[in-house]
This record gives sequence, C-alpha cells and structure tokens, in this order.
Amino acid sequence: MSLIIEDSNLNGVEVYYNQSAGFMRAVDELQKQYRDGTLDIVNLQSYSTNGHTDCPIWYEIQSYTTKRWTPVVDECKFYTSHYIGRFSFNGYSIIINPRYGNIFSYLISYATNLYLPLGSSNLEYNTTSNSYWLIALIWKALLNKALTVGQIPREYKTVQKNQKHFKGHLNISKHIHSNLCNASRFFCSYKKLSMDNAINQTIRAVYKVLKGKGVGTIIGEFEAYDKYLESMGVGSIDNVNQIESIKYTRLNDAYRPVMRLSKTILSNQRAQSVDGGQNSDISYFIDIAELWEIYLLRLLQNNLPSEYKVFSPNSLRGESLLDNDMREIRPDILISKNGVVEMVIDAKYKYYNNFGATSTFGIQREDLYQMTTYLYHYGEENRNIVGIFTAPIECCDNDIHTYRNNRNHKIGLVNLDITKDSIESIHLAEKKYIETIINLLGSN
Repeated sequence: MSLIIEDSNLNGVEVYYNQSAGFMRAVDELQKQYRDGTLDIVNLQSYSTNGHTDCPIWYEIQSYTTKRWTPVVDECKFYTSHYIGRFSFNGYSIIINPRYGNIFSYLISYATNLYLPLGSSNLEYNTTSNSYWLIALIWKALLNKALTVGQIPREYKTVQKNQKHFKGHLNISKHIHSNLCNASRFFCSYKKLSMDNAINQTIRAVYKVLKGKGVGTIIGEFEAYDKYLESMGVGSIDNVNQIESIKYTRLNDAYRPVMRLSKTILSNQRAQSVDGGQNSDISYFIDIAELWEIYLLRLLQNNLPSEYKVFSPNSLRGESLLDNDMREIRPDILISKNGVVEMVIDAKYKYYNNFGATSTFGIQREDLYQMTTYLYHYGEENRNIVGIFTAPIECCDNDIHTYRNNRNHKIGLVNLDITKDSIESIHLAEKKYIETIINLLGSN
C-alpha cells in the first residue's frame, strides 16, 4: 500500500479507515527515526545540516468511531514539509513527490552540475526503479564533483613484510622467527601510501550495488574508475559503520556528501539482505529547501556582474556571532563588493507571497528576527546593506522596507516564481529576478 503526496502540502491528503492505521504506524516509525537521527536525509553540500526542524510528514485525526470501547479512525489527514523521498514500514510506503515536478530536474541540474534530459522530472517516483534512478543520478553528480575538486583519497598504512631490501625498521621478533637461517632477508615494518581506504572501498561497494539495481547505464562512466581502484588494491568496505569513522581533511572533504549518500544506499542494501529482499525499496529523503538554496546560489554566481562576489558561508563553516567562537550563524547567500557585504539572501522554500505587516499574513517573526541579526552582523557603519527573502512562488510585488532605527539597513521579499509550465517561462522569471537584485545592489 502506498500513500503518495507532494512536498509542502499544507492542505493535507485524506485517508479513510481501511488504510489509515497502517499509514499512521508508518508515519509514527518515520517520526521516531527522524527524532533519533537515524532517518536518511540526503545532503547535497559538504557541511552537515543538523538543524532540521520539520519532520517530512505528520498526520491529524479528523474523526473516529468507538467500536467495542475501542476508538477506530474513520478519517485522517497527512501533511508534508520541505522534503521529497520515500519510506516503507510493514508493507506501507510513504512517498513524497516534488511539488514542482515540471521544474524539479532543472533544480537538480543546477544543484549538482548534472544534465538531466527534459521530461525526466515527469517520471513517477512511486516505483522502486525510479527511486534508484534518482539516487544514482545524485550519487553520480556528487562523486564527479568530489573527483574534480578533491584528490583521490590516499592514506598511509603499516606494511609488515619479509623482503630482500631493508626498509623502515626491523621487526626483531618476526625477523628472528622467519630468517634464523636466512641472512639475505629482512622482516621490516614501514608506512606505505595506499588507496585501499574506507572512501575508495565505499565507492566500489556502492558502484556494485547500483549496477545490480539496474541503473548501470547512469553510472557507466565509473566502470573504468572502478577497475582502476581494483588494480590499485582497493577492496570493498566490510562494515557500513566504517563510513562514520572516516577522518576528513582539507584534501578529502569534497567526498563528505557522497559518503553520506553512500551510507544511505549501503544501509538500505544491508536491510534488504537481512529481510530476504522482501522490502526491495530504498528509504531516503532529500531536503528541497537545501536544493532551492543551492539553485539560487548558482543562479546568482552565474549571472551577476563580475564586480560582485556571490558565496555561501555554508560551503565551509558559519561565522561566530559572539566572542570565543560562540553562536555560529549561517546565512544562505552573501553578495559582496570590494570586500564589503552589500546583500544577504535567505532562500525560503515557503509560501511567502508578501512581506506582510504581521507574521500572520507575511514573513514569519523568527525569519524576520534572523535576517535582522544577519544585517547587524554583516552591516558596516554608514554603509547600506539589504536583506532579501526569496521564495519559489509569485509575490504581489518586490516588497522592500527600511529599518526605523537604522536607515542604512533594508529588508524585503523578492521572489523567483518557478511554478511556471515551461523552462522558457522559468528563464524569463530568472532574468527578472537577476535584474531586480542588480537594481537593489546599485541603489546601495
């Protein structure tokens, strides 16, 4: 049984008594895993997004009937937040599809630098093959990025070997045991730079799993790379938990996102092996709010004039609001000129269509206060700075306001409507958005 619903569905989907109980139990288990931190959330960036506040799905009982002194649910509504994905429990599947299906592949392409053919987003996500299709595409993109940005992971391993030439230091006890009657050999211990480590082992293991799931054509370009790793003595990872023990450095940090996703894939594969393959589906969730943030970042980087620097503190780490590196803040996007931040953009995957005089009909109070903190932190004395919220829907107008106690600080709503029916319409909306941002920067 499958419950199929779109992300950010605030109106809910009604389910009646003959199915409600099973789906409610599945959602209860999903929420438990979410609270425990064991639910697989696919991150597309190198930093860890531990600040998830909204569970992917929840329910509300609309009515029930008491039968034999036991309440039986007649009608239940299920609601979703800013995730897409799937989860299965006891034969009941929860499937959350992208709300903007016509533009989903376009957003993924921007976030991952991966070309997706037009129309690929219209595929139904409620089949096992397509769930692996999407995961394989994202894994491919993340691995390509890691291979481009980072170095092939190598680490030193201790080698103990009885050989003709002396190297490292002599292992006295083993040398005497092995070479008591042979003075021409040395039992040595030394460090050797090896590619046989957890990162490369994980890549080989996931490649094998995805190939076995029928998506080999998507990741076919890594066949030669897999053979290369094999030729360099790289085996397959023994335990999925080894992925959590990987020590990341500046040289291999680009592999962090693909390792997180790899753990999701391998954990699901292990679970399927344990239950005898009865649950052949994969459980995972993708944060569309994060995808929206990356899309806006890339769009601005590709289209603003060269004198502006567009970047995200999230690509490395946030900045400290207080002394002693206390209270880290993470604005989504910063735009600076000559080293001075002129604009802060907060990508909001919400239904913000006007700034609003109150939070009831506009920007929520916590978002307003958060942006005010950003402007206080990044603003310089006697220099103008503007904070912009950007949501993925049409808004009444570009709504910009000035702070009463600091005339150099402005705040407002400038949306980029992606609810259009065609890529051409999206491009027109992007052009309008970029022009508005440039005008606001010019007015500073």
